[in-house]
Amino acid sequence: MSRVVGRSCARLDRVDRASLWKIAFAALLAGAIAWIYASGAYQELDPANMRVWFRKAGPWGGVLFIAAYACLQPFGVNGLVFLLSAPLIWTPTEAFLLNWAGTVGTGLFSFLVARFVARDWIQERLPPRIRRFDERLQTNGFRTVFLLRLIFYTTPTVQWALGVSRVSFVPFVAATVLGVAPFTLMTTLVGIRVAKWIEEHPVATWPWDQLWPFLILAAVLVAAIGVYILRKWRAQAVE
Repeated sequence: MSRVVGRSCARLDRVDRASLWKIAFAALLAGAIAWIYASGAYQELDPANMRVWFRKAGPWGGVLFIAAYACLQPFGVNGLVFLLSAPLIWTPTEAFLLNWAGTVGTGLFSFLVARFVARDWIQERLPPRIRRFDERLQTNGFRTVFLLRLIFYTTPTVQWALGVSRVSFVPFVAATVLGVAPFTLMTTLVGIRVAKWIEEHPVATWPWDQLWPFLILAAVLVAAIGVYILRKWRAQAVE
């Protein structure tokens, strides 16, 4: 009985911390949006300005993009932020190649960190249903990783799970390179359409005085949903 209570408390503590971090992030995001509008910094977010900056950086601009994508996505930064941003800066071909490299890079980064740096810590926090793939990954590594990439793409939980699994490095890399290509291409094509629309409607001309209240409201709603989920999980943990 004491063990069950102890496990429930430990689970509750992990849920509380994770949820509180998400709520804090939503509040921080709301504050950042308000500051961007109040300070006039939104005028500097115009893709044309970003394009000039990255172009001046030359190859290092692409390296910075790939490094940021690879290192930030595993820790919760949505990959769509990068996938849709690349076409705003580079040509369609360059954007796809950089997105592809960044997506593979985030898979490699997660794999190496999980396997050689934080293996025990990550294993303790993986859901049991994720661990069940370990046997398949050992016997059919390439096929299993390929299917996981097609279905889950770069979902952080799957990323870390692959790192602590028994899959070999070469099948993992090969399956990742091929498995992420379709969704990367599709998202890049969407980003190209978005880039074209923004080019016709520059960010500086957007009605920020009308938009920013809705953006802040959205961030507050995310925080409220986070509180609701926190309470729900807390009740389940106590039961």
